[in-house]
Amino acid sequence: MASQGWFYSVIKHPLRWLTRFIAIADDAESGDASVADKPVVYVMRSTSRADYSILQRAARQKQLPDPSMPLVINGKSFTRVMYLEQAESDSSQQAIEDFHQLLEAHHADQQLDIQLLPVGVFWGRKPGQEARDGATMTGDLDNPGHLRKFWLVLFSGRQVLCRFSRPVSLGTMARQSGSDIKIAHKLARVARVHFVRMRHAVAGPKLSDRNELMHGLISSPALKKAIADEQRSNKVSEQEARKKALSYVNEIAANYSETLVRVLDRFMTWMWSRIYNGIDVRGGDRIRKLAQQGHEIIYVPCHRSHMDYLLLSYVIYKQGLVPPHIAAGVNLNFFPVGSIFRRGGAFFIRRSFRGNKLYSAVFREYLCWLFQKGYPVEYFSEGGRSRTGRLLPPKTGMLAMTVQGMLRGQQRPISLVPVYLGYEHIMEVATYLKELKGKNKEKESMWQVLGSIRKLKNFGQGYVTFGKPINLKDFLDRQVDDWQSSVTRGAEEPERPQWLTPAVNRLAETVMRGINDAAAANSVNLTALAILSSEHHALTREELLSQLRVYQGLLKEVPYTQDVNVPTATAEELWNQAKRTDKFTINEDTMGQVIGLENANAIAMTYYRNNILHLMIVPGIVATALVAKKQQTLSQLIEQVQQVYPMLQAELFLSHEVDEVPLWVEAIVEELQRQGLVSFSGGVYHMVSRESAQWLQLQLLARSASETLQRYSIVLELLQQAQPIQRAELERHSITLAERLSAIHGINAPEFYDKKVMSTFIASLKSQDLLNVNDDGQQIAAPAIGALSDRIDALIDPPVLQTIRQSVQQLLVEMQKKADNSG
Repeated sequence: MASQGWFYSVIKHPLRWLTRFIAIADDAESGDASVADKPVVYVMRSTSRADYSILQRAARQKQLPDPSMPLVINGKSFTRVMYLEQAESDSSQQAIEDFHQLLEAHHADQQLDIQLLPVGVFWGRKPGQEARDGATMTGDLDNPGHLRKFWLVLFSGRQVLCRFSRPVSLGTMARQSGSDIKIAHKLARVARVHFVRMRHAVAGPKLSDRNELMHGLISSPALKKAIADEQRSNKVSEQEARKKALSYVNEIAANYSETLVRVLDRFMTWMWSRIYNGIDVRGGDRIRKLAQQGHEIIYVPCHRSHMDYLLLSYVIYKQGLVPPHIAAGVNLNFFPVGSIFRRGGAFFIRRSFRGNKLYSAVFREYLCWLFQKGYPVEYFSEGGRSRTGRLLPPKTGMLAMTVQGMLRGQQRPISLVPVYLGYEHIMEVATYLKELKGKNKEKESMWQVLGSIRKLKNFGQGYVTFGKPINLKDFLDRQVDDWQSSVTRGAEEPERPQWLTPAVNRLAETVMRGINDAAAANSVNLTALAILSSEHHALTREELLSQLRVYQGLLKEVPYTQDVNVPTATAEELWNQAKRTDKFTINEDTMGQVIGLENANAIAMTYYRNNILHLMIVPGIVATALVAKKQQTLSQLIEQVQQVYPMLQAELFLSHEVDEVPLWVEAIVEELQRQGLVSFSGGVYHMVSRESAQWLQLQLLARSASETLQRYSIVLELLQQAQPIQRAELERHSITLAERLSAIHGINAPEFYDKKVMSTFIASLKSQDLLNVNDDGQQIAAPAIGALSDRIDALIDPPVLQTIRQSVQQLLVEMQKKADNSG
């Protein structure tokens, strides 16, 4: 089989014509040497001339050794391609002998380091059907015979995936474990497990018949108990309660179809090429590694657009993995889209479970079933699409069910993968702004879908970054003592432990921080940040390019995290990319170009700016302190940032802890000095001269934090002047004052007076004991809040601060008048 013989030479050309493949190679672990410098032996699951043909072409594409080339080591010839299963009856023994010979070669030559490179070739990605194990077309679940392989090549030849796993150093293994026959046996056994897991990662588990799934779920102990409770509480018959439970399963459950996914793949490939210039994907190795290790993967992305469902599933499929089952809002379950989504892996969830214990039990049981079967799952912890471009406070229901699923004795490790989704254009932004102004949310319908399709155009670049995975067991080990005592080994629903709610809240915050850690800065959001920070939403071309360089320098030299996607293009290239989106106005005169935003478009652009505001907020606070005081010592700058940082952290899901702020601030100031925005002498940092070009750059950087500080000032001023005050009144009056300030000073940012943002800030004050509650449930400012307010007020422009104080006084007068009238 090594040379493949005359038959292969006859069929290899027709095979090339019939087949088309995608080759995906996992990167080597950090610190490992490249396989290009070492002898390589390919390991395949079974003998197949068609597979060999794909391997040969894929190896050439990835610049790997040709599998047909002989491997000669110290004068001895070895097989270049090893097969775990062969046509001969002693196939397993042959693989063991091959491994043993390679190990012996390492024993004879200690400097030798052969790289074993597992290769999986998948003809289509049919997972097979549980109820029909012996069906003719089950993809590559088994080692097919010649006839079945012929049909696979004929019908799936255009959908071939060639997966190169991470190389395994045989030299390291020989030095650590020896080279006897037992190690060869172990190596063959591990290789077989590796290919089983690879097939599971690529195609997923076998599919269950939907009707059998429905009846199997309601026959589970947990749902039997829930049905019995439904009988007692609503005084209905067992048949009626059971029928109701079945209807819930039917409403919820997906009906995954690999055939539809394959058709959608072709359609999506065509569509993305039309509406995006490209999709920047990062972190794919992380999820392939998790899948290969047998983890249950739960994708937790941010939610910007209805495009998210499609884009993420498409990217995961192109990464060589099975698309996840997606928790979609039941509002998307309308004809004919609902049926298509359901066959694409969507399962539907109601907005609220409150008051419906049976529905809650059915949904939880279905989710646990997905975990136990090994289906990857995707859900949006924000609950809905962000209307402001910021991450929303997370909904914890799905995360709680995930932890409860683990308490059901889930054997496979569970890992949550935060996913950042970013766009240079989102088609719903105009609708979001209308909703923020009070317009009711439009109900999803077929006509709305058709209307959206008509709007499809070039949307610029798309960004998908898979963040650092969160191993659920490791997380609980750190957060909860003896959590494993709550695990039940049977199928019964475990009691809800007391530690669940606080642990899930911390988990939700960790997930949101993980999403922001993987943010992507792009041409549109960086340009929007610069222009919205200017006084009249306009900059000359030279000023804009200079500011883009400031942002790029900070992001590269003082990276927020290692996962942040920082554009490598020059400032000129970034502006040219942003210009193509037609979001900015360009006026040209004899002195050059002026780039700006019209009023309506300026409001829309706050959405894109907010996508990356968390990356620039701390540099913005540092710049604000320098602009306000003209000169500051490093310790003064650190102190000012530390005072406001807990509120920023809660609002923007910043992952750095307070004790990391000093080093962060120091690095920021050093970068500002390197760029010439500040100078340093006598142990003090000085703001540059107002006449210099760098002064405007520092001002623009400072203004990226100004709206946040102004909002804080409003709440703190109101708290001090109007206490004691009810929490609801505090939020309502803060929003009123923010709207007034926005109208007077032209602050066109919907999140400036967003109730959720105000509520988060007030909650963070309470968590820091800066806000107390009296016996009547009213909010009372702690003494320390005065010093915090003074510190923030010192960073705000005097005219704006004067408006805030006057507005608070006017509001207090009106409140007193109402109180007198009601008295």
